This record gives sequence, structure tokens and C-alpha cells, in this order.
Amino acid sequence: MAAPVDLELKKAFSELQAKVMDTQQKVKLADLQIEQLTKTKKHAHLTDTEVMMLVDETRMYEGVGRM
Repeated sequence: MAAPVDLELKKAFSELQAKVMDTQQKVKLADLQIEQLTKTKKHAHLTDTEVMMLVDETRMYEGVGRM
């Protein structure tokens, strides 16, 4: 009678381990995305700051897709 309970516990534990691994992977992916977006935001802010410091008569060009 103890054997079926052990098998059920092993199965439940295996499923829980799989969920934990999946969740950890998702958290790592989210952390990488947050880090990448933070870098992009910082770059955009620095670019905006540099452009705002330019004189109004300065000629600038805006990228239009791939060329």
C-alpha cells in the first residue's frame, strides 16, 4: 500500500520540478529583456540629450528604413 503513494509523490514531485525549471527559464528571459530594454532606454535618452544641445540651425538627418 505504501508503494502507490510513493509513486504518486514521485510523479507530483517530478511535475513540480518541471514547473520550477520552466519558471526559472521564464524569469531569466524576462531579466534579459529588462536589461536589454534598460540599455535601449539609456541610449535613447543620451541621444535625445545630445540632439537637444544642438543649435536650431544645425542640419540633421533622420534614418528612413534600410538603405
